[in-house]
Amino acid sequence: MMPLMETIRAYLGWCPAEGQIHRQMQPGPGMRGDTPHDGQRRIGGISMKIDSIVKEEFWRSTAVFWILVIITAFVITTGYLPIPAFLLFPLPLAITVVVFCTVVWYRRKEHLTDPNPVSILHHALGSRNREKKTKRRGTAIEKVFDAVLLAIIFLIYLYTSLAYSISQIYWLPVLIVISLFLTRIVFTDGGVQRVTVARSVVFYLIVAMIFLLRYLALGYPIVPLLQAIVLIGIVSFPIFYIWERRRTLEGTD
Repeated sequence: MMPLMETIRAYLGWCPAEGQIHRQMQPGPGMRGDTPHDGQRRIGGISMKIDSIVKEEFWRSTAVFWILVIITAFVITTGYLPIPAFLLFPLPLAITVVVFCTVVWYRRKEHLTDPNPVSILHHALGSRNREKKTKRRGTAIEKVFDAVLLAIIFLIYLYTSLAYSISQIYWLPVLIVISLFLTRIVFTDGGVQRVTVARSVVFYLIVAMIFLLRYLALGYPIVPLLQAIVLIGIVSFPIFYIWERRRTLEGTD
């Protein structure tokens, strides 16, 4: 039990020794759990500090947990895998905890401040070694690499949909992964995010093309989709253009 508690405290930045020292020096407020001026929270005389990495991964893990619950529920109800019903919540929770601890440990070890999962994957695969080359060439290589992965994921999804008639509920996680790669390709240059109207138009057109290809491949009617694409573009982009112009004018004042 103690090694498990020490592991959890290490991930959360928990320092029992510091709390004991504080309790000896200031026995009054420290025992009541008051919030001191240094931004740390002292509970029962123990100092606990949760850094930005833990906070980012905690909120990401919350979303991952519920997505895994939906996928597990679908697998249980359809009977694709012999998973007992009582594992509906424990199984996604166990997977989420493992992923959370692994990502927090890796980001702290490598000092990764970028929470983008694609950036973390790139770093884990050793793509950071390309930074020894010129910055422009490295950025181009990363974009090509992302584009190839995006295309492979989309083609695998289309092939499995046509060959095995899989449920289209899997389109949601595939779309999330594709959006992450496409966001990095369009809006990121050398690790710096640049969100502009022109880039947003390119992003929207590529997403629209992906939806059209999916509808054509699966035999869905594309006329309603085209109407929705045009309508969303007409409504959203003028608003986004006005917002960007106002932000630019405020930045020049």
